[in-house]
Amino acid sequence: MNNKTIHPFQQVFFAVIFLTILSGGSSVLLAFQKELSPEQTRVFEICNTTWNMGIGAIFGLLGSKATNLFSTDQKEGEE
Repeated sequence: MNNKTIHPFQQVFFAVIFLTILSGGSSVLLAFQKELSPEQTRVFEICNTTWNMGIGAIFGLLGSKATNLFSTDQKEGEE
């Protein structure tokens, strides 16, 4: 039996990517509407905000993983 485990980082990363793509897609669909009601305008603003936060979170998560790469290079250079 092949039992694979998914690391917590991967779970968070893929959840953020999924929600970011979902909000970005919704924002694009609403942007192509000719005229939006006030409720649709509010949903568009929310989707746009969550898209921006999701992109920031993705770069933040990737940056947190990249710090391990740079710290090992510095330790090797100091020796």
